[in-house]
Amino acid sequence: MQNPAVKTFFAICLLSLSSYAPFAQAQSQLPDIGGSAFSTLTPEKEKQLGDVLMRQTRGRLPMVYDPLLDEYINALGNRLVARANDVKFPFKFYWVNNRQINAFATLGGNIASHTGTLAVAESESEFASVMAHEIAHVTQRHIARFVEAQNQRAPLTIAGLLGAIVLATVNPEAGMAAMMASQGAAQQSAINFTRSNEQEADRIGMTILAEAGFDPNAVPTFFGRLAEQSRFANQQLAFLQTHPLSQARVADTRLRAQQFPQRFVPDSMDFTLSQARVLARYHHNTQDALVIFKRRLAEPGGNTRANRYALAIALLDGKDYAAALEMLKPLMEQDPHNLYYLDVYTDILIGQQRFDEALERLQQEYLLRPNNQVVTLNYANVAVKAGSYPLAIHLLRNLLYHKDDNILAYDLLAEAYKKQEDFARYYEARADLFYQMANYPKAIDDLNEALNHLKPEARLENRRLEAKKRQWQAEFERLQRM
Repeated sequence: MQNPAVKTFFAICLLSLSSYAPFAQAQSQLPDIGGSAFSTLTPEKEKQLGDVLMRQTRGRLPMVYDPLLDEYINALGNRLVARANDVKFPFKFYWVNNRQINAFATLGGNIASHTGTLAVAESESEFASVMAHEIAHVTQRHIARFVEAQNQRAPLTIAGLLGAIVLATVNPEAGMAAMMASQGAAQQSAINFTRSNEQEADRIGMTILAEAGFDPNAVPTFFGRLAEQSRFANQQLAFLQTHPLSQARVADTRLRAQQFPQRFVPDSMDFTLSQARVLARYHHNTQDALVIFKRRLAEPGGNTRANRYALAIALLDGKDYAAALEMLKPLMEQDPHNLYYLDVYTDILIGQQRFDEALERLQQEYLLRPNNQVVTLNYANVAVKAGSYPLAIHLLRNLLYHKDDNILAYDLLAEAYKKQEDFARYYEARADLFYQMANYPKAIDDLNEALNHLKPEARLENRRLEAKKRQWQAEFERLQRM
């Protein structure tokens, strides 16, 4: 699914400083913590703070809102979490659109991977090893303990933590410095603490990886390749700046991997297609992707599903819809219900303005998989393009009832209400979208706009929106004090 409108919206969020609950009461509550915010982080407080941080991170980083990639990383991540010990809260996994190899965990089980990490992984076990490592950081409460320790040296704020996350993603070396106290002794203590954490995360992460059915040897293989690449790079790889990697650490992971039985773990088709999607749409520009995947298909043994799929995406993004459809047809014939293929097929039909065909196909898929986000978002997107706004609204409201932080669903819902000229609900949907990015000023402004567009007789709606506005204002005030 492609939605150009959302790019403009995200640009607004990145330049300014966000859950949608018209069907159920709002779940987000901020902890009442005041000046000792980070002195003792209980698991409950860590989860609450982590959710706030993640919403703010959405508004500051180039996050990827791609339902297929979201399904993949969360399925993989939760497969690993299921084999971890000391899991105290649900985990959520996200993507950052960045070609550098990196991943990071924040408070409360929120883990993000750069698209570049998936792009360079030579096996699914390698990519899973990075996720398992970050999961271990969370289950061992490394981040929480580090924040507590830092707060004892110099008081931290939500803004300071967020700034460190953003810097660690864009400029890892600066991000790590921002998380450390300025005194030399304190810096050395923090560095030692990080190295100790890395060793523990390696050990526990490798156990999680093996028990989840992946190859533990992927850890030293991946680390060794990163270390070798870093030797010849002008600047140290981002992953190695945020995850210090010595030769001793590589050797240690190699010895630990030998303690597990050797196994061959084939890559899943979801991994192969997710990687192809990242390479074609996020890692290379459209023209480069066309050249790369045409060449790969022409090579001996290159006529693979992943290469055909990637080239179909590149052709679609280049608006060569007929060629994209021709490339995709054999894949659709082999696996007609594959959601990766269905997503591209839907966008091709939209490009050709064959809305009725797309609606008919997606209706059948929706009956098989109701509220699956890939099917639902594609179905709603076609409905909006075809002018079937009530259908789109119905689909999106149902999806948000089950998944109330879905950014694309809010964006499409706002578009549907605007096309329908229902401006009160349009501004409320926009407000909910800004709230998901923790952009409280814009969210509250749009709630005021929604109130201004309500009819005088809509007293219940007026009270509901006023209550939501009071809740968000209180949250914003408490955040400013943290």
